[in-house]
Amino acid sequence: MTGLVRETSSRVHIDAATVDLLGADLCTDYQPEKWVGGLVAADPSGEAVRIVCGQEVAVIDVTAQLWEGPPPLTGPEAWQDIAEVSVGWRSPTLDFGTTGDGEDLTQQLVLPGPGGYRIRVSARNRDDGDPREDGDPLEALLIQVWRAPAEADRVIKRSSRTGRLWTEP
Repeated sequence: MTGLVRETSSRVHIDAATVDLLGADLCTDYQPEKWVGGLVAADPSGEAVRIVCGQEVAVIDVTAQLWEGPPPLTGPEAWQDIAEVSVGWRSPTLDFGTTGDGEDLTQQLVLPGPGGYRIRVSARNRDDGDPREDGDPLEALLIQVWRAPAEADRVIKRSSRTGRLWTEP
């Protein structure tokens, strides 16, 4: 069984409906042509992964985890959408390129080094309104990362209207 190496969680302010995972350059011009499961896309250059949210501008809950190997699927019934992508990461760190004046993830994930990684993104509360009213549930992401050779993109679950919106023509 593989173990959890480290975890960081925070409420994150998003702008332009995305959370970006970035390397040492801390910027990207990557614009995905397709979203895996209506949720995530990996830049073929190995410099960025972009996650699309259900809201344009918001505060969301984000938990990021680095694993020794493939993590167990965490309560799939609790998540609306789950998808995985592979990336040939060129940086020793994975940082969160969020914008705005809300709380950002203050910790980056220090990776074992550049190389092949698998990234699983799980999302919930994507369809609960934009903008949200006080008392509405916060959108939430779980981002799990581990070293792995490249594999085909994989949609594990897609049940939100938001996910369908980003995948159907």
